[in-house]
Amino acid sequence: MFYSLHDILLIALVMTFGSVVQGAVGFASGLLGVPLLVICGFSLPEAAIINLISTSIQNLTGAWKLRDYLDIRDLIYPTLIRLLAIPLGTASVSWLAERITASQSKQVVGGILLAVVSLLWCFRVKRREKLNLFWQTLAFFSSGFLLGFASIGGAPIVIYVNSLTWGVNRSRAFLFFCSAVGQPLAMWFFWQQFGEQFWTPVCSTLVVLPAILAGLWVGLPLGARLSQPVFRNITLGLITLTALAAIISPYFYNA
Repeated sequence: MFYSLHDILLIALVMTFGSVVQGAVGFASGLLGVPLLVICGFSLPEAAIINLISTSIQNLTGAWKLRDYLDIRDLIYPTLIRLLAIPLGTASVSWLAERITASQSKQVVGGILLAVVSLLWCFRVKRREKLNLFWQTLAFFSSGFLLGFASIGGAPIVIYVNSLTWGVNRSRAFLFFCSAVGQPLAMWFFWQQFGEQFWTPVCSTLVVLPAILAGLWVGLPLGARLSQPVFRNITLGLITLTALAAIISPYFYNA
């Protein structure tokens, strides 16, 4: 029911670091944690499950702390679209896990992240109060799919909030809430897909949950001091570095 002590310590280190970043910017624990865990030797489904357990508590806590910045009118449609897309992502990772190697899974995750950050850099749309229905649907469907696929559903929502005139705290609250709502359903689908394999990453992550929560409480006050440009640059930089590390790591490993 548990990994080795070495693997549990790796989970604690990676996910606590991700938790500090998550508290500060409202996302990125999964975008950092999942590729780093895969680089460390965990399978893609294992890394996704570890991240789901870790970030569920983070996102619920963050959404509650920033609840005054939430508007129910902003939340209904995104939540529904993401929930519809999660099962498709979970089914896809189950299918893919049987057909690619661990090294290839690292590069798949890195490639997805690099594509996301390229879109963020290249298509800097003029910020506005609200995006039209097409872009909302695309953002939240792809977010739900990626949440079910690899527990990295935050990136499309970051594109969404960075296209709006919202302040940092409203953006962080929205990111926390959307992630928190989708994660229980994603965990249920992972359990259905992977059965007994689901419980070892779950139990091992629960062991180090106090350290992960401590990281969140360090990050939350830091985020309140960020300006919108700094918020954007930090998120883009972190995604880029993680994506590149995931793509090139198999070459160093094979060498």
